[in-house]
Amino acid sequence: MQVFGYDFMGIESFTGIFVLFHLIFSIGRWSWIVFVLSLGAKYLNFNTKFLGYANEAALVKANPELASSMVTLITKPDKPTSTIGKLASDLAKGRITQEQYDIGVEALKKATGAGEGDAVVFVADVKENTEDGLKAVVERAREAIDGVPAETRAANPDATTRYLRPRPGAARMYPETDIPPLLIIKSFIEKIRSNLPERAERKFRRLKKEYHLNDKLAKQIIDSEFGDLFEVIVKESNVAATTIAVFLTETLTSLRRNGISVENVSADQILDLFRSLGSGEIAKEALADVFVWLSENEDKNLHDAVGALELKMFSEAELTKLISRVIAGNRQLVNKAGKKALNILMGLVMKEVRGKADPRVVNELLREQLN
Repeated sequence: MQVFGYDFMGIESFTGIFVLFHLIFSIGRWSWIVFVLSLGAKYLNFNTKFLGYANEAALVKANPELASSMVTLITKPDKPTSTIGKLASDLAKGRITQEQYDIGVEALKKATGAGEGDAVVFVADVKENTEDGLKAVVERAREAIDGVPAETRAANPDATTRYLRPRPGAARMYPETDIPPLLIIKSFIEKIRSNLPERAERKFRRLKKEYHLNDKLAKQIIDSEFGDLFEVIVKESNVAATTIAVFLTETLTSLRRNGISVENVSADQILDLFRSLGSGEIAKEALADVFVWLSENEDKNLHDAVGALELKMFSEAELTKLISRVIAGNRQLVNKAGKKALNILMGLVMKEVRGKADPRVVNELLREQLN
């Protein structure tokens, strides 16, 4: 080999000329390598969205959840590739055969080196759709790393769950297109407002003022299922509001606890019950007995209950005769105690007529005869 007229191949090894030649030759070769690398660093060092997404989505091993969503390209006669096809989904829908499915899975595993628990994602479409698909995959993986994703999941036969669809966000909050728009006018709003139920605190004050109920009974009526019925009964019967309120709340609650089917007695029957009380047809002490009988005989009415329980009210003449008999049987007590014997005699008479006479009438007749 001759360079500038010198034959370096014929030079003795390790002479000065030999060493100089090889030194210069080596420097030249390395200079070319450095020059080529410099050009590559300058002109080939670039990045694109495609490369960024591809680096993240090519092979995901961090999240086993994605392993259930292995995605591949499905070849069709009339279309080279589908946008994004799931092997399992296409198999279930009859788009591919079991053999094609198995070949596809094995090909993916082999091509990517994927194993159990890995997910392999391929996306092929126009640029915009491809980027959107890869963004969704990357975002799903990131959510799973942070925690349980906000998504709708479906149940599997083995009691596990699988991804079904994302939770609806603001983009899903659009007007229902199948329902025609409704024009809301002022009169419509006023109509609704006029039919709104009375506020509890306002009703509480009104019940106390209008019906002279104490705080306890007023609150019980508001909380009771008979709140509206209470006011109807007060207006349509000649019975004290307190008596009605106590029965509808405390008495019926006690009966229910004792196993009585309170719901078997209708509102109309309860109203008739108090109308009869107000007209003097039955006594207050008979209210609970009549109510229980009606609950056990749903096809019967108040008249039937009064007859079955023998609750026909004593007439004034019958009461007078009964009171005279009681006084005569306790003459010694009357002679000794005088008018003070009233309470004792009242108890004796009411024992015989309880539920069949008004205590106020009994008291008046007793006073008359004692005087």
